[in-house]
Amino acid sequence: MKRNPLRLAEDRILVEQLRLVLGNVGSSVIPAFLAAILMLWVLSNADNQVGLALWCVVVILSKLGCYFHARYHLSTGITFGQAHRLVGQLMFLNALDAAIWSALCWVTLDTVSMTGRSLVFAVLTGIAGSSMSLLAPVLPLFVVFILAELLVVVSKLFLMGDGSYDALGLASILYGVTLIGQARNSAQAASVAVVLRFELADSHARLREIEQRQTLAQERQRLMQDMHDGLGSSLVSALRVVEHGRLDEIEVAQVLKGCIDDLKLAIDSMEPVEADVLLLLATLRFRLGPRLASSGITLRWDVKNVPPLEWLDPKNALHILRILQEAFTNIIKHTHASEIRVATRVDPGWVAVMITDNGSGFVVEDALQRGGGKGLFNQLSRAASIGAELLWNSSPAGTCLTLRLPLQRGNMNAT
Repeated sequence: MKRNPLRLAEDRILVEQLRLVLGNVGSSVIPAFLAAILMLWVLSNADNQVGLALWCVVVILSKLGCYFHARYHLSTGITFGQAHRLVGQLMFLNALDAAIWSALCWVTLDTVSMTGRSLVFAVLTGIAGSSMSLLAPVLPLFVVFILAELLVVVSKLFLMGDGSYDALGLASILYGVTLIGQARNSAQAASVAVVLRFELADSHARLREIEQRQTLAQERQRLMQDMHDGLGSSLVSALRVVEHGRLDEIEVAQVLKGCIDDLKLAIDSMEPVEADVLLLLATLRFRLGPRLASSGITLRWDVKNVPPLEWLDPKNALHILRILQEAFTNIIKHTHASEIRVATRVDPGWVAVMITDNGSGFVVEDALQRGGGKGLFNQLSRAASIGAELLWNSSPAGTCLTLRLPLQRGNMNAT
């Protein structure tokens, strides 16, 4: 069924159409002022000077009223509940505006020359045409404007008692009907544009929702995999050695503490770090600080400000946390250190995080060659997956682990 062009659109579309109409009002104010002043200057004579001056004042006041009315509703916003009431207000204002403009015929046609009358009709024709572009988004507003203007103008022309003006009156009616037909096409085009914009916005919203669901699914899968590989593996290993009686209560407690740390770090990695390495390190310090204190190890925090890493998302953040957690765990379990120093620096193209201890040290190559170097291999694997570099410098006086993180993704997988 074909839609009635004079029927108002649904509320969401109508609100946008009204915003278009109200936004157009400002562009008509100055031309209307100039046209009114031009009429006063050109057509004024002893017979109509007072009436034309009053008409000019009413035109200016009417336009100012329409302008401030439009600005008010644009600034306060248009709700769905206000839309139909606002249409009624605008229909009244535009009918009044059209009547004021067409009153120019009543003020001047009997008192000016044919040239002046031609000017009057030229101005009224221009007003009718320009109103189409201003009001067409809500077609009933333009129809009311044209009907009000035609009613006043045509009635005056027929009362002139001249066949030529009767013909001009009929021509004015034909012109008004033609403008309504053109306005109908413009209104349909404006409606289609608004509908397409809403459909595009809805499509983007659906895509964002799908992307968010996919991201959540990927994060859940990543978290489950990491818990399986990290926490799950630690618990299974602890269970086996406990079952065989190879751990005492203190060692079991240490294993469980490590598992709890694993779980907390996995959860912390889900929090947004906003590309801030320092925030990530602060999270690690908060989680591992109590464990260091209970082990009698002093933590020196010499972290300096470093540039943000735009590629630092939850997945990469967890890799970094795991690398550094493994470093702390190795120090606690194997080095007999009494102090750990955490520091940062900026190298060309890199951000470096250093963890230094004063423990007994170890031979890195021997640790990697022996089967017991699984933790080191895990650290290297995680570093490689994020394009980072991992270096050890160890001696009997202690060990320094340096994790170099690329500033830009272009440096990923750099050697």
